[in-house]
Amino acid sequence: MNSRGIKVFAWLTLAGFVVAAGSQARLQVFRRDAVLDLGEKSGRFLVKRVEPARRGAILSADNRPLAQDASAREFGLIFDDVPFSRTFFMELSEASGIPASEMLQLKASGVRTTFWREPLTESKAKRVEDVKIRWRADGVSLRRVAERDYPLGIAAAGVVGALRDGKPITGIEVSKSKTLEGHDGLTIGLTDSKGKFLPMRIDPRTKTRVDGEDVVLTLDSRLQLVATQALKEAVESNNADQGAVVILNPKTGDILAMANWPSYDPARLGRPTGSKERFTDFNPNYMAALEPGSTFKILTLALALEKGVVNSTDVVQCGGSLQVWSNRSVRCDLHGGTRAHGTVDLEKAISKSCNVSAATWALRVGSPDFIEFLNRSGLMRKTQLGLPLEASGQFVRDEYAKGLQLATFGFGQSMTCTPVGLASVFSALGNGGVRMEPRLIAKVGGRDTKEREAGRLFSKETADQVLGYMESVIESDSGTGKSLRIPGYRLAGKTGTAQKINRSTGTVEGGGYVSNFVGLVPAQNPQALILVMIDNPKAGKYYGASVAGPVFVESAQAVVRLLGIPPTPGKDVVPSPKASPSPDIEIRSTKQQGGASN
Repeated sequence: MNSRGIKVFAWLTLAGFVVAAGSQARLQVFRRDAVLDLGEKSGRFLVKRVEPARRGAILSADNRPLAQDASAREFGLIFDDVPFSRTFFMELSEASGIPASEMLQLKASGVRTTFWREPLTESKAKRVEDVKIRWRADGVSLRRVAERDYPLGIAAAGVVGALRDGKPITGIEVSKSKTLEGHDGLTIGLTDSKGKFLPMRIDPRTKTRVDGEDVVLTLDSRLQLVATQALKEAVESNNADQGAVVILNPKTGDILAMANWPSYDPARLGRPTGSKERFTDFNPNYMAALEPGSTFKILTLALALEKGVVNSTDVVQCGGSLQVWSNRSVRCDLHGGTRAHGTVDLEKAISKSCNVSAATWALRVGSPDFIEFLNRSGLMRKTQLGLPLEASGQFVRDEYAKGLQLATFGFGQSMTCTPVGLASVFSALGNGGVRMEPRLIAKVGGRDTKEREAGRLFSKETADQVLGYMESVIESDSGTGKSLRIPGYRLAGKTGTAQKINRSTGTVEGGGYVSNFVGLVPAQNPQALILVMIDNPKAGKYYGASVAGPVFVESAQAVVRLLGIPPTPGKDVVPSPKASPSPDIEIRSTKQQGGASN
């Protein structure tokens, strides 16, 4: 070819490129919308691809994930686009863990495309990707999918909640779902032969993915684990229906642990982990209203002191029972063969858990002021933790036997409250008489929630005085909680067991018991309040000291260790005396109210 021919060929080639480029420019730029419309109408070319948003994580106060999206890959094969080689399928099997025979059978059956239900881990996906590249197998698909991982499992399920089929069903996963879920991305446009979107053919309806925001709780994951394990052992060894533990900071209201048992594995929803539970997602800490029992005597005394109807030098003559109304009486339980405590001052009344004293104080306060306190303290309201299905305390006014009801209020009967609500009110004693609103959620999307003061329940003088009486429960050799000491630390606490109403008969006969313990750690300048409730123990023991007490001890030991609380100055490091727990139950019959107390 001469030089003239070469030039003509070059110009013709260049012109061809210009025409092709112009055509592409006309299609991709000037007629872009028309091409997209044609693709959408035909349904053959336009691709809509959803990019799932990452669900926000739920974190503990010590920055441990309680719920998070775990990255995984959905594995699939487009058989027309992979080599038909037994060696290829053997390598793919070794990388993915899926039998080569299964893949070969699917190809032989005529299936063109298939995806496996169980996602691959990232490590397996990386090995599959290596096989895909090595064999140039475009038909190997690895689509990124999200799974929900719950690192604390059953220990935090009652608070964190869970997803079922990608939908939140309980706990923080439900209540903060709008914050956590984010918005999926959507890409609409035309793709090339390899499935990649053509940059100039992206539909304007395309939306950018927006990931969900994180939620940080006030829970300390270490305390949550300890409390759950201790509670599990107590519920199972005592053949109880359920149990609850609340640990909170009385200075801030922050909930450091909120354990329940039975629980469930949020990653494997279905049957509960534990026996005889009606609802797998039932957390009695905030869903159940239970009788507080003798632990409430502490609040009755604080209220009586605050109202000025009792003073520090008062004594009560306890003959074992107190007639309140008509032929109805409240009584104390048997102590050494007698119900009578004799002459008891305030400290002895608390350390011995005297029902007659508590009833006397309540009667002095009077029904209007006592009921006003129940309402003002927040016991009869929901605690607004930010959790679904939260219960509130309640009582029914008994105008017929008002005096009898008031007397039983004194030792925590004839009313119910949630464990977390009761813990919040008790915590005021460790904060100079001021109750802080319980707080479970510390941050939402990086924004701090505020600590909130709920109001003053008692003066500082009253709170400190009652706290001293609570010390005697554990530190006195005659106290009902003397078996619950921790070497090196002075503690304050109160044991209690309440009889439950039998819903079939409306009486306490056969209604079971609620075994309780509440304590502050340490007694001076408390850093944590611990409340334990064990519902309906049926293995023979039901006193608060013996059933709920061990859970308190294990939790308190974890508190002083993990929070770095120094030992009490001058406190001897001696073991707790090995003594049988004192009785702590209020017994009520058709004619008598009250009973053993601890």
